[in-house]
Amino acid sequence: MAQFEPVAYVRSDRNEMSAGHWADVESRIELDPRYVKGLAGLGEFSHVVVVFHLDRIPAFDPAKQLTRNPRGMESLPPVGVFAQRTKFRPNPIGVTAVELVAIDDKGITVRGLDALDGTPVLDIKPYIPAFERKDEVRLPAWVDSMMDGYF
Repeated sequence: MAQFEPVAYVRSDRNEMSAGHWADVESRIELDPRYVKGLAGLGEFSHVVVVFHLDRIPAFDPAKQLTRNPRGMESLPPVGVFAQRTKFRPNPIGVTAVELVAIDDKGITVRGLDALDGTPVLDIKPYIPAFERKDEVRLPAWVDSMMDGYF
């Protein structure tokens, strides 16, 4: 199996997981100098997808986390790990589409990234709606309750 190395690290004032309100959080993603040239052309995009390692999450415990209430909210029905965006995953990888605020010669600034200061970034991709967004999606009713206040 392949080993992954970070291409960058998150710099943010968020040091602890919170109940949410990530929408206005600005974060710097400081690239390893070897990868800075890879930002060429990215400034033409309004949004990027950030893939990151949830490096401070305890090891996945199937007995407790294979099915659980989303965001730990007892008012929501338990669902499987693959039916939610929980940080408790067999492979602790986060993926978030965020607004690209700025680019400079050391990295990028983004808004809305739900990652803590020091989080290793595995990849940055341009947000291209044809790849990411789908029309006529179906969501369970509990998703609206879960997302209240997250972003």
